[in-house]
Amino acid sequence: MLKVAPFALALLVFSTSAFAGFLEIGASVNYRRNSIDENNYSDTTSYTGSMSYYFWDRSAIEFSYTYGLGKLSTKADGVGEIQRIQIAQFSMTSADLVLSLAGKEDLIQPYLKFGAGYVDKSIFLEDELTGRRLIKTQTGIVPSAGVGLKILLSKSLSLKLGVDAWTSPPDDKNADGSDRKDSIDYAGRAGLSWMF
Repeated sequence: MLKVAPFALALLVFSTSAFAGFLEIGASVNYRRNSIDENNYSDTTSYTGSMSYYFWDRSAIEFSYTYGLGKLSTKADGVGEIQRIQIAQFSMTSADLVLSLAGKEDLIQPYLKFGAGYVDKSIFLEDELTGRRLIKTQTGIVPSAGVGLKILLSKSLSLKLGVDAWTSPPDDKNADGSDRKDSIDYAGRAGLSWMF
């Protein structure tokens, strides 16, 4: 009996009935533009790709990558004024545990997720006199969390809506030497996901 126990345990652990064993691939693109004129505007674009492996029917590990770029251009009216463009560049690679609050066949599937990610943020300032220069950069591993829901469009295709939040990477001191408070970044997402 003892010789059979490891085999029986391995069979239980790796059997398809013990684990769901299906993949979900997701993609989203977000773009926004606000403008007053050709010199005063803001543009924001982000792209996210994700892959989730459901090891149980309602539990998955999700790996995702997000890249974003934002531009804010300003130029005051008047003689001698120059255009200034502030550029924010952002990327995040993350791993999250996703807990679905409904089965994969349900029309509406709310979910929670939490995990960690590696964030890389840079702020640049560009103008006609000095060109582009790096103002600030932050990198590091941060905690992340999110909520959302999937709306089933077909057996394999879903509309995925959600909000994710994460802290800024640790940065202990301000320029004046005082302690820096953590900030919370967040993103609303809308995209499609496919089940395999």
